[in-house]
Amino acid sequence: METDFDISLPCVPCLAAEFNQAILNIIINAVHAIDDVVGRNSGVKGRIKVTTCNYEEWAEVRISDTGPGIPRDIQSKIFNPFFTTKEVGRGTGQGLHIAHSIILNKHGGTIRFESKMGKGTTFIIRLPIKNEMNIERSSIGKTNPLHR
Repeated sequence: METDFDISLPCVPCLAAEFNQAILNIIINAVHAIDDVVGRNSGVKGRIKVTTCNYEEWAEVRISDTGPGIPRDIQSKIFNPFFTTKEVGRGTGQGLHIAHSIILNKHGGTIRFESKMGKGTTFIIRLPIKNEMNIERSSIGKTNPLHR
């Protein structure tokens, strides 16, 4: 895993536990996607990169992986509840749906992705830097994952 955090990013109002859950769900999917490409015992490693960027009114988080990419014919379904391409027992189809709900409904943000077959996928999350969702000030600070 690689990180590249924008040091100019101010504290961003967020519900830390929920936001962390959204990020974790995306990273778990990235791990599974990379595993689908390189396998568990191949000795080859994939890459997950997390970057942040300050866009004055928005804080952006990008999570990129070197998995197989998301096929075009299922891209419109990936945030649907219970949609999964994983075998039984490996996924519930809830991770991306929960992440989508947390980012949009609890933070007033956006989540989208860019994907290239054979190259990987990047999820792009944007959260407003100003607290317009009346997020408790107690949730801001040291536990805020967007704080440098």
